[in-house]
Amino acid sequence: MKFNKNEQETVITFDSQKGEWTFYSCVPSHVHSFIKSPILDKEKIEVLTSYEGKYTSIMFTVENSLVTKSFLKKKWTISKENKQALQIGKNNKRVQKT
Repeated sequence: MKFNKNEQETVITFDSQKGEWTFYSCVPSHVHSFIKSPILDKEKIEVLTSYEGKYTSIMFTVENSLVTKSFLKKKWTISKENKQALQIGKNNKRVQKT
């Protein structure tokens, strides 16, 4: 089964009693990323539908610690000014050591 763009979704739910996250996706790029992820146990991924040999929807459950440690990491963005300041600081340390 192939999904139209307006039908594609990724849904993540948390069961607080079990301490588990359940993922469902029929977004092709998400499905591909989850299948290729080195941190997921492939045997726990349930393939719900496929089309022409490709998975089109999947579902899997993972423990709370896996999600909080890997999926929810805060990404840091550094402005150009901060990058320059860091570089200047590194250069100053190198000069002081000699």
